[in-house]
Amino acid sequence: MNKFCERVISFFEAIHPLDRVPRAGFLLRGVEVPENVSAHSHFLTLLTLIVLEEYPNRWDKEKSLIMALIHDLSEAKMMDVPMPIVQNYFSEAKLSAEVMIFKEIAKGLPEKFVQIFEEFHNCSSPEAKLVRGLDKVQMMIKVMCYEREHRGYLEEFWKNPKNFCDYGIDVVKKLFEAICSKAGRTIPKEQ
Repeated sequence: MNKFCERVISFFEAIHPLDRVPRAGFLLRGVEVPENVSAHSHFLTLLTLIVLEEYPNRWDKEKSLIMALIHDLSEAKMMDVPMPIVQNYFSEAKLSAEVMIFKEIAKGLPEKFVQIFEEFHNCSSPEAKLVRGLDKVQMMIKVMCYEREHRGYLEEFWKNPKNFCDYGIDVVKKLFEAICSKAGRTIPKEQ
């Protein structure tokens, strides 16, 4: 087998579990069979593509789409850890572990993937801010949909201002406002 084929197969073997890793925040709040990490990444990438098409030439399209696709790949080994746990107990350690795991998973892939992954997690570029904001938008759209289906106890999501972080990106702010309007909610204020 040639080296390229080996690298591709190894990469997909490593990320294979992602379709079985549930989004833990939803699971912990009573949503039976919530979206998995693969579905989340797919929806985030579609959302990113739609925004990039609506606002051409504002962000690097290739970088933004790669970022959306790969941002949670380390969860194939680390699982999905709910945001409140990370923020309260081990934010720096989680970031360090995610980068190490991603480097292991992405071994043999273009180095730019590691750089883009780190850029997303360090929120160090306009593309990272866009995709991080859209990551929250996608989550809140899911919350709205699950509530309509009477799945889970999701009030906590609407009360957490961090779930509405727009990273200074106007279109992200507008999307949060539209989600809240459609759901009959308001964006919570920082305390």
